[in-house]
Amino acid sequence: MKNENGTDLQLTEKLTVLLEAERAGVVTAKRMLSEGSSDEEGALLEEILEGERSSCRDLGRMLLQIGSRGSGNVGDFVEKVMALPDLGSRLKLLVKGQEWVVRKIEELMEESLPGGMAKELGEIHRVHVENIAFCRRFLEKKDR
Repeated sequence: MKNENGTDLQLTEKLTVLLEAERAGVVTAKRMLSEGSSDEEGALLEEILEGERSSCRDLGRMLLQIGSRGSGNVGDFVEKVMALPDLGSRLKLLVKGQEWVVRKIEELMEESLPGGMAKELGEIHRVHVENIAFCRRFLEKKDR
């Protein structure tokens, strides 16, 4: 379905939901970093933070490309993660959030997308898959 400007409303909604989730990822990583961490934890969180920031920029650009500004909202994931008692628990939930984003991008990639959107989404997907792997390796090491 398209609005009066010809904007695909379903695509706009899907990209907006992803952008809200990525904003939540930025806030979550910042809050986790602000609580202090070891050098290794800090490096992991900085990597996640940079990926989330980059994804926000890319998704914002994609929304502008189709004539939307998105909602400006931040997803509710922040409070869910920060309510957990320790870094390990928080990272495990963060991984689940990253996996959710990967699934949503894979669903979007099956659709017909305008311009270079598939390429940009592919890059966001790659970054999330890498961050999931970084988190899992960190958690495995921490659990030993």
